Parts: sequence; structure tokens; C-alpha cells
Amino acid sequence: MRITRHRLVAMVALSALALSPAAAHAAPEASGGAQYVALGDSGAATTGAVDIDPTAPLACIRSNSNAPTLVARQLGLELDDRTCSSAKIPDLMRSQSPGVAPQLDALGPNTEIVTLHIGANDANMTRYILGGCHAGIATGGCAAAADPQWDADIDAITPAYAAALDEISRRAPQATIFVDGWPTYLGDSSCAPMLGLRDADAPYIQSKFARLNTVVAREAAAHGAIYLDTVAASPPAGMCADPAVRWFDPIIADQTLLPYHPTLAGHRGVADRIVATITSSGVLDR
Repeated sequence: MRITRHRLVAMVALSALALSPAAAHAAPEASGGAQYVALGDSGAATTGAVDIDPTAPLACIRSNSNAPTLVARQLGLELDDRTCSSAKIPDLMRSQSPGVAPQLDALGPNTEIVTLHIGANDANMTRYILGGCHAGIATGGCAAAADPQWDADIDAITPAYAAALDEISRRAPQATIFVDGWPTYLGDSSCAPMLGLRDADAPYIQSKFARLNTVVAREAAAHGAIYLDTVAASPPAGMCADPAVRWFDPIIADQTLLPYHPTLAGHRGVADRIVATITSSGVLDR
């Protein structure tokens, strides 16, 4: 999901107080591509103000504790992490901002594994959630004033997402693509950390993430990728779960400073799911 510029500046100022040593990410072998390439937006890239990688492009707010890094460590893979906060699907094939190369530049014939997590920004999820549901767009809440355009925006990512999967396969013909979806953000009701979000709005928002999962799962299956369902593994109460176990920070974001973004527990949970799927796929045994 999208991170605003003023939030970026605040996060960088905070993180400068406690940066940890950067993990070494392998550069592509000449033009052959890295063994494992991670692609995506902030849902894969960042832990907010926690453990930021100072070697990554500033705009990406990439973390040394994100899911791709944890996957690489667990499986002993050489990683080229190109995930970047605020990325949209076209940013896979174009420069997202000065100093940020197209994400697909990391791919090549040597690439064996690709993970992909992208599409929420293209579907305008932040605008509908923060600008609608949390802004009190109607006295009855966003569920009561349901906007059909939200579903249309989610469905509209299909052609670009399909084309991206095909382009990944073209550039990395030996790679297996693993697509991870969006875990549980909210359960059947709201809670105090969601700062006034109405109970009915909680499952309504979650239904939109479910629709987004349906789109990417369908396209993954149609284009030779493996889809990972992360919903079942995540806490059913989502951001209203106990802070010690929740996978995402709520509006009152006390762990990452980024609402609706993964906590350390969230990245660990997604990484474990990716590792299990890669291992069971047999791709590392080839």
C-alpha cells in the first residue's frame, strides 16, 4: 500500500537513531539475474521504521527483516530484493522514481525463484480505506455507503497483472514464480486501535482484500505461477488481534508507525508460508 512523502520523512528521521547493519543482498550475476528475486510493494518491502536497510533506495523504505530477506536466510538463497514501497504494477517495468531501477531488471536466465506481492496500490486500496472508511465518508460508514467503483478498481488490475507475470516468465524462463496474497487485516468487528472504525466496516474492508486475492490467485493459475494463500495462517482478528501476534499495525501503529502494514510477526508469518511452499514445490531439488 502507498506511503506518503511526509510519513517517509518522519520514518527516516526516526530510523536514523537506530539503524542495524544491512544484510548483504546479492547483485545479479552480470546480466544473468540473481538466484532469488523479490518483487513487490511495501507489503513485501518494509517493516516501517524497524530495521530499515540503509543501502536500499531511500524511497523504497526496504527492511532487513522483511519477508524476502527471511526467506533467503532460511533457504540459503542469494537474494536480489527489488521490492519498493508505493510500487505499482507498471513499476516492475519502469523506474518508479530517481535512483530506483525497474524491478524486473534483476531477472535473467540464472533466476530460479521469484516472489511477487503487488497490486494493492493499483487497486487504490489506501484511498478507499483511509479516505473513505476511516474518514467517515458517510454517517453510516463505508459499508453502508458501499462504492461499486472499489470492486471495479480491484478487477481492473487484471490485464496489467497478467502481463507482468508473462514478462517475468519471459525474462526468467527457468524461474518458478510464487505469488503471495494479502493476509487477514480485519475480522468480524472493529476495535479501539482502529480508532473509530465501525464494526460493519471491518468485514467490508476484509472482503475487498479477499476480492484482490481472488484476482491475483486466478491470474497466477492462468500464467504458470504458484499462489500462496496467507489468510488462513494469519490471526483471524487481523489488526485487532493481540499486539504480540498481530501481522499488521492498526491505525494506532505502535510497532511500525505504518497503519495497515506488516509487523515483524507478519513478515515472519508470510516468510514461513513462502518457505513451506517453495520447499514442497521441489524447485530447489532440480
